[in-house]
Amino acid sequence: MYHFTSLGHLPVIISTGGLWRGEVPVGDGSQSLRATWLTTDPDPRGHGLDGSAADKREVRVTVVIPSSDRGLKQWLKFTRTSFGRLADECVEQLVRTGGGKRKAETWYIYPDQIPPTEFRAIEIRRPDGSYTRLEPADLATLVAHEGLEEAVRADFSEMRARMPSRAA
Repeated sequence: MYHFTSLGHLPVIISTGGLWRGEVPVGDGSQSLRATWLTTDPDPRGHGLDGSAADKREVRVTVVIPSSDRGLKQWLKFTRTSFGRLADECVEQLVRTGGGKRKAETWYIYPDQIPPTEFRAIEIRRPDGSYTRLEPADLATLVAHEGLEEAVRADFSEMRARMPSRAA
C-alpha cells in the first residue's frame, strides 16, 4: 500500500514516530477522526492530492499491512458503517474530486500509527513523475515545513491529555 506526502512532512513523520495524523471526515463532513490514508494505486495522479500548499505527491511511502489486520478499512465501505458513516453528498464530493469511483475503490484508512520500521520504501518523485528510492543519508538533509513539528508535538500532547488516566 502507498501513502503520499510532501518532502516537508517527511522529516516530521519520521521524528514523531510514523504515519498517523491524517483526517478522515465522518458524519456530515464537519467532523473527522485520525487515521492514515492509504491506496493500492502507486500513481498519485487523480487522488485529490492537489490543492494543498504542500505538494503531497512528492514522496511515496510504501507500507505493508496484512489484509487480516482488522484496523485496515476500505474507505468506501467504511463510510457506510455506523462508526465511519459519512453523508452521501460528502462521499460523492470526495469521490468526484478524488478522481472518481475507480480511484476511490483503491482508498483505505488505517487508525493505528505506522512506525518508520514498517516502511518498505520511501521514494521521491522525479521531474518525469517516476519515483526513486530515498537513501537514508538523504533523509537527514530534508527540512520540515516551518512550524509543522511543533504543531504535531502539540497535537500529541493534546491527544494524551484527553486520554483517560490509568491511575489505580
